[in-house]
Amino acid sequence: MNEPQFSPYTEKLDDPWAQLAEDRKGCPVAHSKHLDAVQITGYQDVRNFLTAHRDYTGTYSTLWPRTEPLPIDEQVFSSADAPRHTRQRKLFVKAMSASRVAGMRPFSERLVNGLIDDIIASGDTFELGADFARPITEGHVAELLDIPQSERKRFSYLSGLFERSTAARDSREFLDQMDEWQQQLAAMVAERRAAGEVDDDLITRLCFAEADGDRLTELEVAALIRAMIRAGNTSTAATIGNTVHALEAHPDQKERFLADIDGLTPSLVQEGLRYDGPVLGLWRRCARDTEVGGHPLRENDRVYTSNAAANHDPEMFDRPDEFVVDRDWSSLPPHLSFGYGIHHCIGMNLALLECEVGLATLYRRLPGLRIRPGFTAPQAPGPVVRTWLRIEMEYDASALPARRA
Repeated sequence: MNEPQFSPYTEKLDDPWAQLAEDRKGCPVAHSKHLDAVQITGYQDVRNFLTAHRDYTGTYSTLWPRTEPLPIDEQVFSSADAPRHTRQRKLFVKAMSASRVAGMRPFSERLVNGLIDDIIASGDTFELGADFARPITEGHVAELLDIPQSERKRFSYLSGLFERSTAARDSREFLDQMDEWQQQLAAMVAERRAAGEVDDDLITRLCFAEADGDRLTELEVAALIRAMIRAGNTSTAATIGNTVHALEAHPDQKERFLADIDGLTPSLVQEGLRYDGPVLGLWRRCARDTEVGGHPLRENDRVYTSNAAANHDPEMFDRPDEFVVDRDWSSLPPHLSFGYGIHHCIGMNLALLECEVGLATLYRRLPGLRIRPGFTAPQAPGPVVRTWLRIEMEYDASALPARRA
């Protein structure tokens, strides 16, 4: 039997699709010495594993291979199992409905246009993540939480600290600032619960969301918000960056998109998520003996589900290693960048709104937008996050004004 070749710790490739294709073809479910886990790469096998949620646990964290479970207060969303996860999801959905997210579109358009105005005012070059993608996600979070305008700049800085400070996470300054952020969140939760159900922000909604007489504790509300911020800041900003990078690497597809920005933006975002989504894969641990694709899994086995490999499975997607902006997603199976089963991403609607408004407005307003010639984008290390650490952009000086409704 072949051994998996995907080795993101030591030789992570900018374009890992061929390597993942070899693993998917030769050893779709197999133990990887590079990951010290059973790697699952086929679309149907990943989906089957995620569907059988009682066979695995996420409490050891889905983001890194821990040897001990997370503290109970940190077991939220994908790192929580049923029935704790079921309860959290039910109450979170009550607080952040699809209609609430849809109602944020005018805010999204104002925020994105304001960021582009700032880019234009600063010259004809900018860094995509720091100047555009991350402020979009941070701005939406601040709006949802109803952070006072005077505090938003500091809150946005602190909420994005974990993603920006990979080289300094053991420093005293970093630890002090993370502590400041967590205390700030805890204080807001306590204040808004004490104030009563008088406002409509997400914190208040979570504090007073109720199902069958059950409410979240203050610790749970704070943990859910921290998890939402970290997931949103990382994955949504990465999706915008990855999609821009893919467009710039495929000039024929970029030309097709520019010819019909309004019509193709939804399919562009879905294709960006499929072709180069923000998550390469996630970790879980078997809760009992089971099997996937005929491969036996034992209780306590560490498992790595390769979302990226599954999204390039030729049994599910035609021309899987090609970036195609006008795929008909109404006739295709869903990509797995939002997960599957009970842990399907709860922030999907918000992420889609941010990406669609962000990408459409960026390319509509900045003619000739392109990666700065000579710049090579570095890829983030590790097996979980798929993102370019920097993408330096430039555009023609004749930037267009915001489109008014």
